[in-house]
Amino acid sequence: MRQPAIPIPSPFQSSIAKPGQGKVVLSLLPPNNPTLTTLTYKYPLKLVPRTGGFVPSPDSSALSDTRPSNPVHLYLLTYGGGLLPGDHIEVSITLEPKTRMVVTTPQGSTKIFKTTPNNTGTAPNVIKGHRDQMPANDHLSDMSQQTLDVNIGRQAALCYLPDPSVPFQHSRYAQVQTFTVDATAKGKERSSVCVLDWVTQGRTSRGEDWNFHFWRGRNEVWAEDDKGKRRLLLRDSVILDDESGDLEDTDESEIENENTAYNTTHTGLENPADMPPQAPAGLTPLNIIAERTRPHGVVGTLILSGPVFEALGSFMLNQFQSQPRIGSRNWSDHAPSSVPEPSISQKGDVTWTAARVRAGFVLVKFGAKDFETAKHWLGGLIREEGSVIREFGEEALCCL
Repeated sequence: MRQPAIPIPSPFQSSIAKPGQGKVVLSLLPPNNPTLTTLTYKYPLKLVPRTGGFVPSPDSSALSDTRPSNPVHLYLLTYGGGLLPGDHIEVSITLEPKTRMVVTTPQGSTKIFKTTPNNTGTAPNVIKGHRDQMPANDHLSDMSQQTLDVNIGRQAALCYLPDPSVPFQHSRYAQVQTFTVDATAKGKERSSVCVLDWVTQGRTSRGEDWNFHFWRGRNEVWAEDDKGKRRLLLRDSVILDDESGDLEDTDESEIENENTAYNTTHTGLENPADMPPQAPAGLTPLNIIAERTRPHGVVGTLILSGPVFEALGSFMLNQFQSQPRIGSRNWSDHAPSSVPEPSISQKGDVTWTAARVRAGFVLVKFGAKDFETAKHWLGGLIREEGSVIREFGEEALCCL
């Protein structure tokens, strides 16, 4: 019997995605139907879309040039409700022209579990809570990592308002979030981006106060033209590191050798420039991250760009400029005694700043004493301005 020249691929392939990887493509089909033409993911990543929850306000119920389509809601989560040591999550999202997407996280899915390696000689590096065994490697091999790559087309908009990261004690985590916009679009046809990136001090109910090893986050926004030429528009990095290195994985003999070499080279009155400050003898070691973030229990960044979020960006700038300044109040006897009620931006124990930076981006940095304070403050400001709810629905603020 004659054999076919080209083997027929099996229609029952398990998945085209690799473990921890996911790909999403949102297209706009005629006349104005947003459709996920591609949706793939593989354990431990899970992507759950939803399209039926958007309820437009009465003044924005009809589609128009400024709102060409209804948004699609995408939940980004992992099995087990968090990231275990060694988990590498890679998500690629493409928003084709005139589409809109809301990306959020279910409650409890942003937990980062602790990293506790147990190395015994040449045995595999078994990590408590890890999904599988890992070969012995450098200390960075067992940290949790997440990469998000989003391409936003002409007149497309992304609203990314997730829950804050909750790094547990002794955890290690690094994330890179890259957003690419259309460099050829001008005016109202530009891509729009709203990104919230924030992190808490940990589980306060268990006494955690910035006790993780490190949390590193980087957000980048690039512009790409039709020829593939890229230009960096914005880069924002947050590094919270206890500067402890990998002392728990260092042999005692190596520590003794280093101490001996140090004592023979220095007089004992000097400290190496690259060593973190040490607590006096008999006292608790310093928590470098807690000292640098004090008195805040939450720190975060809000990035706004594009015509869809132009009103929100201007509102945040106006609220910041209206904050009371030293010397702005008249304390004379002729000054009116009545003081206007403070706005939401002036309530709560929140320290924040807002500025318009390169390429028209509005960058908001904030710190609050706890998660509830930050949630109430930021959610209240966004709801007071109202454009996010009008354009994306109330579900866009489910984490706020």
